[in-house]
Amino acid sequence: MNKGIFVITAVSAFVLCACDSSDKPQTGQVSIAISDAPMSGVNEVGMVLDQLVVRNKKGEQLKFDLQNKEFNLLQYRGMESNRVLNQVELKVGQYTDAHITVKQGDGNQGAYVDNGLGRHGLEVEAGQLPLRDFQVKGGQHLQMTMEVNLHQALTQTQDRFQLRHRGMWSVDNAEMGHLRGDVDAQWIADCETDYAASETDGEFGHLAYLYPAEVTEISQMSDIAPEALEAYTLPISVGPVFQDQQGMWHFTMGYLPAGNYRVGYTCLGHLDDPEVDDISTGDFSMFKDAGEVVVEAGTHGGHLNKMDCQG
Repeated sequence: MNKGIFVITAVSAFVLCACDSSDKPQTGQVSIAISDAPMSGVNEVGMVLDQLVVRNKKGEQLKFDLQNKEFNLLQYRGMESNRVLNQVELKVGQYTDAHITVKQGDGNQGAYVDNGLGRHGLEVEAGQLPLRDFQVKGGQHLQMTMEVNLHQALTQTQDRFQLRHRGMWSVDNAEMGHLRGDVDAQWIADCETDYAASETDGEFGHLAYLYPAEVTEISQMSDIAPEALEAYTLPISVGPVFQDQQGMWHFTMGYLPAGNYRVGYTCLGHLDDPEVDDISTGDFSMFKDAGEVVVEAGTHGGHLNKMDCQG
């Protein structure tokens, strides 16, 4: 798929809360919210949620009606969220095979993408958004977040859009943090100069790529692809690099498991087709290794970590 200026990611976060109850210590409550980040070239990414489905330790499948909750992912950015399920009680115990079913789109009803040229049906892989297994403990408050990175997950073939499970993950909110990176404006200028012939319709795709700590140099940083080439590592997350009103460039990535990572930057994100290896078959390349970063959760989770990408 040639994404053109369709280069800025959206990241979606589903938050589960199992809240303690003093009069019912053997149950918890589950709530789900969603948050997102903007995406250029796309006006709306509409979701229509059908059910929350989980399986208890007895193997019984439990379903909770979401009443075809419809919303535009792009309206909920960063740490803002839209609660779609509120205070559903669950007994204490382990829950597996958790997922949210989605109404598949045909362009008229169900999930959809509006790219400014019309409203197109959105097909979600397996018709569901997968969540990690989780445990509800008596008297404790569990919060879990599922992220959907649209730059990794959303693909297009002609007028057909698909949302794949890659680029989605879940994390306990007590064990995650957010990351903000400030990018050297000289990197932006140098990249655009070096790759002036690679712009599309006067636009570059300024993106930050997040990799596991095992990546130690730029030559190991893969683009988004179905599989990594030998000696390369696929990114965990991808975030758009914005210029604010003061002329400063920065990116934000949310709901990252606490740990060590490495960040890469390029202005060639518009050449990164998630369905293709663009390093060996295309013109994509990583421009700068921004170095290591430690993401800390903080006392209660959700700590905002900051890094400077320069030098």
